[in-house]
Amino acid sequence: MHVFTLIVTKSPFDSRNAESAIAFCRAAFERGDQVEQVFFYQSGVHNASHLLASPSNEYACKDEWLKLANEQEIKLNVCVSAASRRGVLDKNTASQNNLELVQANLSLPFVQVGLSDYFASLAKGNINVQL
Repeated sequence: MHVFTLIVTKSPFDSRNAESAIAFCRAAFERGDQVEQVFFYQSGVHNASHLLASPSNEYACKDEWLKLANEQEIKLNVCVSAASRRGVLDKNTASQNNLELVQANLSLPFVQVGLSDYFASLAKGNINVQL
């Protein structure tokens, strides 16, 4: 059995990056492998926005991430620094930056973490996949 850590760096509308990562996760689980976490970095943090609304005729990445997380209990980790720079905030980050009037828009079960969480996963010997 292999254990993977994925990193998603593109917005769901910029490329097929997120769609490929979802397909990779599903294929890994079908083979009996494990995906410890998916780490969203750079523009990839937009995958976690509650405000993300895909047109009905397009692939709904956020909905697929939520399904996958519920089915397989994958950690969906979002880089807090990259997310803050791009306006994807959880309640904690909004209040720490005196943005109490701003609605938090991070979808659950996405969680904001530091970049160190990504590297800690790799330090365990997980196979890194950048899509």
